[in-house]
Amino acid sequence: IINDGQVLHTLILSPPQMGKTTLLRDLSRQLSNGFSGFRGVKVGIVDERSEIAGCFQGIPQNDVGVRTDILDGCPKALGIIMMIRSLSPNVIITDEIGRPEDAMAIEDALNAGIKIITTAHSSGLEDARKRPILKSLLDKKVFQRVLVLGNSLGTGTLEKVYDCINDQILLDHPIR
Repeated sequence: IINDGQVLHTLILSPPQMGKTTLLRDLSRQLSNGFSGFRGVKVGIVDERSEIAGCFQGIPQNDVGVRTDILDGCPKALGIIMMIRSLSPNVIITDEIGRPEDAMAIEDALNAGIKIITTAHSSGLEDARKRPILKSLLDKKVFQRVLVLGNSLGTGTLEKVYDCINDQILLDHPIR
């Protein structure tokens, strides 16, 4: 989800309980802290159900990175707008999009130059296109990458990776 040092707008798809939220948490930590060849960036998490950072009394119980701001218990669309206006993140991470207001907020973030990494329940890209909100975002090529998780090699298997800008499949076999 990084190309030439730039984070790509990414949608992570899978059925429930396949590791989407765990992957978001890990991505947040790595993007925020940085790693060899990638200097960390400011990350904002809109954690509507307190599942990504797991905040308790305002303190994240999960390590989501040193440069990460969290809006806990905040509706996604409102939180994304608040992040844009007040916290100046380079990347916004949120979980389980699907409502029209989520899509509008995501487009606002992209228009502000902020990268988006998010998830949705779906068995794959074809299935996602059956959901009107996801279809609209995919048709507009909002996402540069789509990752599909499954369980062919165990929970959290990366099943496919799509380059949505060039309409290519980058990974067509499962890896763990």
